[in-house]
Amino acid sequence: MKSLLCIGHVTYDTFLSVSDAHPNYSNEIEKGQACYSFGSKIPVDKVYYSAGGGAANVAVGVKKLEIATSVYSIAGDDIKGKEIKLQLEKAGVDLSNLVFDSNPTDQSAIISYSKDRVIFTYNFSRTYSLVDIPLTFSAIYLSSVGNDVSGLYDDILKLKKNNPDILIFYTPGSKELKVARDSIAGFINSVDYLIVNLEEGIAILDPVLSISSVQSNDLLKLLQEKGAKNVVVTNGEKGSFAISEDYEIFEMPAIKSKVVEKTGAGDAYASGFIASIMHGFEVEEGMKWGTRNSSAVIKIEGAQNGLLSRSEIMKA
Repeated sequence: MKSLLCIGHVTYDTFLSVSDAHPNYSNEIEKGQACYSFGSKIPVDKVYYSAGGGAANVAVGVKKLEIATSVYSIAGDDIKGKEIKLQLEKAGVDLSNLVFDSNPTDQSAIISYSKDRVIFTYNFSRTYSLVDIPLTFSAIYLSSVGNDVSGLYDDILKLKKNNPDILIFYTPGSKELKVARDSIAGFINSVDYLIVNLEEGIAILDPVLSISSVQSNDLLKLLQEKGAKNVVVTNGEKGSFAISEDYEIFEMPAIKSKVVEKTGAGDAYASGFIASIMHGFEVEEGMKWGTRNSSAVIKIEGAQNGLLSRSEIMKA
């Protein structure tokens, strides 16, 4: 039976939906701003709580698509950590590799306004290692783990060297892209599928590059030259594009959907893509699954509520 180990943060997420803001858009601010005055009290229309984080979201998404999943993450032994455990257990995710310590559980606050959002994150610095993890999985999905990555990356490199048939799916986090670029450069050569958004892909190449300075096909080829066998890049409403290990390039338009809340769209895409590949499909079909899953998630508040089952994603 094929199985996936998801490595990375699990968080306790608080979603706050607001309708009172002072939006600010200009030519210099591409994505705009929602502005508030210091000392103001902002009414919240809706509050929602959920387990989240890249590892948790992808594990739940892939499990719904009929691949056995396990999470290796570190949470605090507090109320929020216990709630994360309950939610992931309910979703059918194996938690034998979920570790608890005496530090605070990672948290995020997602402030949603006018179909977009700002995410505030708190991550306690933790060290990940595969030394005590039974490595009997068909594939590994590695997402953000924070600043201290070199030991974990070395563990995965050794695992891949000794077990070349294990698939490695990889989405680096924002912290790794800022402080661990050398580790990423050394690790990416063992990655079977690099899954990033446009900004992340450009940051891997050179953080000073602007989005407008790189063409999509060039970005794919340059990332592949870094060592990843297959590269998938998502770009929101503009869809996604990819290059396979035999250098074939694909483009996939986004599905027009009613947008309620965008959090988890990237994780949903990764879930669909990974599950498709593990079920034996090729890159282009994986992009279809990812696109369908992502378009479903943004219709519902929360990063996991809209995730599709296998029968649903095949019909979409």
